[in-house]
Amino acid sequence: MGIDYYGILQIPRNSADLDIKKAYRNLALEFKKELLDNPEANQIFSLIGEAYDVLSHPLRRAIFDQYGEEGLKKGVPMVDGCFPAYHYHGDPLATYKDFFGTTSPYADLLDVLSNPPLLCELADGTKCLRKKQEPIKHPLHLTLHEVYFGGVKKMKIHRLVFTNDERTVTEVKEKILNVPIKPGIKAKTEIVFPDEGDQNPATIPADVVFIIEDRPHETFVRDGDNLVMTVSVSLEDALLGTTVTVKTIDHRVIRVPITDVISPGYEKIVENEGMPKLEDYPEKGNLIIRFNVAFPTYLPKTCKEIFRKGFHLCKLEGGGIQHEVINKMVLADKILRVVPDEQIPFVIRHY
Repeated sequence: MGIDYYGILQIPRNSADLDIKKAYRNLALEFKKELLDNPEANQIFSLIGEAYDVLSHPLRRAIFDQYGEEGLKKGVPMVDGCFPAYHYHGDPLATYKDFFGTTSPYADLLDVLSNPPLLCELADGTKCLRKKQEPIKHPLHLTLHEVYFGGVKKMKIHRLVFTNDERTVTEVKEKILNVPIKPGIKAKTEIVFPDEGDQNPATIPADVVFIIEDRPHETFVRDGDNLVMTVSVSLEDALLGTTVTVKTIDHRVIRVPITDVISPGYEKIVENEGMPKLEDYPEKGNLIIRFNVAFPTYLPKTCKEIFRKGFHLCKLEGGGIQHEVINKMVLADKILRVVPDEQIPFVIRHY
């Protein structure tokens, strides 16, 4: 004969769902307490959990009522298929927590005893529970210069404050909050000033929260700890090389030579010229230079011929290192086109 789940919960077979819950609650509280002193109670506690798991589920209960424990755990055929074999997960504390919402059903009561809620007394003498107001959030836009060096940002707020000892009358007053800015502070960082909202006898003042946002910069965009800038260059510079002059956030001027051919997606990385790393100060991220290549709107026929010859030579050489051949052809053409007055003088010797 199989297990009688109704007998375990000590209820009749025609019990309502509420009766099942009441029975489980009483038995679970009783035997969970005994678990501390009697290891054998664990088996009973597990059977109580399994009984509730079956009888609180309408379909499982219907299968059990008709086929008993054996049919429930072997599976039975149904009109739309087969009811799968039931197996209890074996963790009565999980069932307990699912029922009570916690492993201790008295947790809320104990919390109230250790941390009693704050009460307020109204003008008519009645008392009410004081709830904390919702946080007041303000965006704090910082320049990259402010993020780079850090410091203190002074923010002015206006709020209601008590003006009498009875804490019943309020008026608007101004307050300056000093917001600490660490070098390299991340965007979306929240800086909280607790209880700096309006004072009210019936509520707890709200927290004032400043959310860091980057103010747009004319040259740089912040990407994590890196700084990204985009430079426009001519096709000639893209092929032959150039030098990019960068005015850094800390007021220096650096010159970055570009000796590679600037191809689509090419980036020049300058190490240690980015933003300070918040968690590893004074280390810095990198400067990433990206490029927009400005193509000429018109190309003379002679220039086309030079490029055509260069690509043709590349094909003859197997198609490799085209940009080097193009560079040599363009340089040769420039030398041949120098005006006579700009040519290097030479001496004719007679023997």
